Parts: sequence; structure tokens; C-alpha cells
Amino acid sequence: MGYDPVMSDYSDVLYDPAKHTHSSCIAEVQNADMVVLLIGSRFGGTAVPEALSELDAGNVSSKLTGDGSASDGVKYSITQLEALRAMDLGIPIFTFVDAKVYADHHTYTKNKDEDFADRISYASIQKPETSKYIFEFITFLTHLSSNNALTPYSNYGEIEAHLVKQWSGLFQMLLRDSRAKKSEGRRADAIIEQIQDLKAAMLQTISAGTVRDAARAVIKYRRVVDFVIAMRHYTQSLDIADYRGSFNDLLADFGVTEVVQAVEGGGSGFPRTVLILNDDTYLRVRVPDRRFEAFAVEWAEFSQLEKETKVAVLQGVSDVGVTTLSIVQHYNRPFQPEQARTDAMIDEVEGTLSSEVASKWTDDRIDLLRTMWSDGKTASQIAEAIGDMSRNSVIGKAHRLGLKSRPSPVKANGNA
Repeated sequence: MGYDPVMSDYSDVLYDPAKHTHSSCIAEVQNADMVVLLIGSRFGGTAVPEALSELDAGNVSSKLTGDGSASDGVKYSITQLEALRAMDLGIPIFTFVDAKVYADHHTYTKNKDEDFADRISYASIQKPETSKYIFEFITFLTHLSSNNALTPYSNYGEIEAHLVKQWSGLFQMLLRDSRAKKSEGRRADAIIEQIQDLKAAMLQTISAGTVRDAARAVIKYRRVVDFVIAMRHYTQSLDIADYRGSFNDLLADFGVTEVVQAVEGGGSGFPRTVLILNDDTYLRVRVPDRRFEAFAVEWAEFSQLEKETKVAVLQGVSDVGVTTLSIVQHYNRPFQPEQARTDAMIDEVEGTLSSEVASKWTDDRIDLLRTMWSDGKTASQIAEAIGDMSRNSVIGKAHRLGLKSRPSPVKANGNA
């Protein structure tokens, strides 16, 4: 069909000499983009206990039923563990069940609680003693909250026909998502521009003094403070306002043992920073790697502020809150460089939101803004002269250009 299958039958799996072949098969799943799962009349090879190390044993026990426990590996096939690994990684699974097995599964579910259930011999199952492990796995798949579609098949032509339709649909969805992403990106750019305008307008209305210093600090240090507040979840007893250590000291107190750079898939987007925690799990920081490196400098400056100002900044950022994705995302598993490519896909959208883009501010309009601003014209007068521009947009652009701030004309006239 033009795709590259990864099949152990043809040595496509890398067999790590330090591992059992079963473990190698399960480890290979993370390199797949999708999994085609065939359930037939045979239970398949029973996975060795070592293979379970590729999964959370408790997670396996909660998902599968049978006489064997997750600790000894009895009655768990390699295929089942491969499928579970794909689910853990969020890899799409296309499941096909032999039509005869599928029909017998209905008989099994209707009678499994009866006294005679263990004496039923199903014609579709080669070894009667394994029937319930196959049927229970089918039941488990149908009860998943997502990716739970099962397709009966009588021959491989039916499988191929189904995959052609499904994968064509996925391709169509990908094209639609690509168009939607571009549209959302343009809307996000417009929102960012408006936010910058509002921040500049806010500073124009705040009088000099401690309040203005705190407002400036919120704008300047919001991102690093947002990160610190998110990290405080892992060490809640830490007093950020009184903390005087370096940024590296702060990370260590948060339980970070190592800082590494994640590998992005396909060479797209910004590299991300990964923080390895002392409990062998890890965090992905949802900012470009260079932006994270700047946190050390920003933290050094922030930590030197007066405590009153730091408390105000921490409170201000906390009050605003983040209703979307947190700046850090926790992954409850050991960090694996290969898996980072999958995790990075989650962060791609936010990476596109970090830069200021050109809008309707042409060079001629910027020159006119500079001239009228230096002549003492009000933001409203400048907006009217430029046309198709709001007063707040003028103030925001002036702020981003670094033009000299001016006192509020209302307060200057004594009308406040």
C-alpha cells in the first residue's frame, strides 16, 4: 500500500543485545506512527516478566483481566503489551478482529458469569484454555474512552479496503487542520498585538511610584514568574519572595536534577527544554530553549527587587492565571529522547505565539508616529492622522518602539 511496515518477522525490529526480544518488540512501538492490531484465533506468545518493565505494571493489571498477574507476566501476550504501549504513547491503533472470533466474543460475554462458562469450547479459538484472555482483551478494547473501534474481517482484502478509507480520511483531516492552524495563527497574532497595546495603555494610566514599578515588573518578569509559580507545585513550602539563591539553586530546590534539550521531530519548531526530576519523571517547558536560558538572567534581576514589589508581582501573575496550557507539562515517566519528538508536537502551537509580527504598521506610519509623538501630539490625534488605527494601538506601538513616555494629559491639566 506504499507504507513502511515495521514487522518482527522481517527483522525490522532492533533487537537490543542487552534486552529480551520481547522487550525489544515493545520498545520498538514508540517509533511507529500508527499500529495495525490483528486479533485472531491464537493467543500468541506469552510475554516474559522483563517485557513488563517497558510498561507500568499496575497500569497493565488495571486494564487486563485474567489469572496471571502483571508481576509474573503470565497470560499477557506480546501483542497485548505492544498495543498497551501504543495506547500509553497516544499512537493511533486500527484494530481488526477475525469475524468468527468476533461472533464467539458475543457468546462469551453473555455466558462468562455462568457456572458452565469454563466448559464452553469455542470453535474460533485454537487453544480453549486461552479463549478468555482473547475475549477479555477484546472487551477491554471496546470499553476504552477513545480509539476503541473494532472492525471484524473475514479476509485481508477487507482489512486493506478499510485502511484505505480510514487513512484517506486522516489525510483529509490533516489538510483541514493545516488550514485551520494558519487561520488560528493569524488570529493569535492579532490578539498578541492587542495585548501589547493594552499593556502599554495600562502603564500610561498608572502614576509613578511603587505601583508603577510593580506594574512594570509584572510585564518584564511575567514569563519567568509564571514558570516559578508553576514549579512551586513541586516544592510548595518554598518562599519565592524571600528566595535569594541563583536560578540553578532554585531548580535544584524544585527537585530538578538535570536540564536537557529535547529533540524536535522533523526539524520544525523550536527546541524545548526538558527538566529531569528526582523522582525519575520529567517536565517539558513550553517556551523556546533560548527563552528558557534567559530565565536565569531575569531571575537574577527579579530576586534583587524589594520584597514588597516581588510579592505584588507574584500576586499579580497568580491573579491573572493561565486558562490554557501550563508553562510546564509533567510526564509521569522517565525521559526518553525518542519520545520527546511526540511530546514536542503538543507544544508546537505555543511556539508560534512568542514573536511580534508585522501588522498594519507600515514604515510610513511608524515615521509619522515618531514625528507626531516628538511634536507632543496626543495619541488620539496621531490615530486620527494615521487612519484605521485606535488610540490604544498608537500608545502600544510607541511603547514597543521605546518612545519617551509622557504624563497623562488629563492629570497634567489638573482634571484628575
